Amino acid sequence: MVPWLNALYEENAELMTEDWWPYGVAANRAALDTLLRCHHEQDLTAHRWTIEEIFTHDLLET
Repeated sequence: MVPWLNALYEENAELMTEDWWPYGVAANRAALDTLLRCHHEQDLTAHRWTIEEIFTHDLLET
């Protein structure tokens, strides 16, 4: 334990939203789309993938 752990926790709680580590495709759609766009812009992928192309329909609703 560090003596300033509580202060760090409180500071982070103020900066972050309540769900600061969201799970699921829907909750991370913007970040996933940005990742896919950047991959294509940097020529890491020849095709500009969409979220619907890389995740099954069941996962899109998570």
